[in-house]
Amino acid sequence: MNPHGRSGTTSGKVVVKFGGSSIGGMEQIDQFSIQISELLRRGLQPVVLHGGGPEITDEMKRCGLPVKKVAGLRITDDVTLQIAKSVLSRINDRVVVSMRKAGLNSIGMAGSEVCTLVASKVEPVRIDGPNGPEYVDLGHVGEVVKVDPKAIDLMCRNGFVPVVYSICADEEGQLMNVNADTAAAALAAGIGAKDLVLVTDTPGVLREFEDKSSTIPEMTEADLGPLTSSGILKDGMIPKVDACFKALRGGVGTAHIICGTAPNVIVEQLFSGRNLGTRLTL
Repeated sequence: MNPHGRSGTTSGKVVVKFGGSSIGGMEQIDQFSIQISELLRRGLQPVVLHGGGPEITDEMKRCGLPVKKVAGLRITDDVTLQIAKSVLSRINDRVVVSMRKAGLNSIGMAGSEVCTLVASKVEPVRIDGPNGPEYVDLGHVGEVVKVDPKAIDLMCRNGFVPVVYSICADEEGQLMNVNADTAAAALAAGIGAKDLVLVTDTPGVLREFEDKSSTIPEMTEADLGPLTSSGILKDGMIPKVDACFKALRGGVGTAHIICGTAPNVIVEQLFSGRNLGTRLTL
């Protein structure tokens, strides 16, 4: 089996997405950075994108603010948006420092900078209320509708590793909170990445909930319907899988969902010929 599930591709861009719950503290971030350094050494051009949902929730609780979510999406008013931007910027700084410790030239940025990730406001979410269907406005929550790859391409060509956080902006410059999985998928397709790697706190899509030995090693789009209708694919894994297939439909060659706490898992997934998580293809 070849390293990427296709013939001999060991170069090109790879987008690696992670969140706080999948990496942990500074020691784990340092281990993550060492893996990114190894990807670069082996000829890939890594681009990192991160979220930070748990950290945003913790900060809101510290501030005594209510955490409101609908269908897994955070309702984002003006105050929540500022907290999200502040928290994600701090995480971004920590990752960039860690990258530099690993010997990498790294630049941190928001998706909104130089119009890299342009978003539009998501439609109100339909929920079943006590008196029938209701529609909830999520506030400053967006989805990426356009990617300008120029800044990312320039950094990669000059040996830098971009570290992007998922605050984006619409065409008028209004900042938007964007789900990091969907932002990573759009970024991967928009920059022509060969691989998208979602680093999570589980070892891929599980056939049996909480049984980490029941990982589904391979998924295609044809598997999506049966896995969803049977209840195997549910909760937080649904948007991750949807993001992977969005990236694949956008031209990304292979998507991977892997556990970030396993040692050297990103490098092993892409180069060892073994599958340590769930590998997704069309």
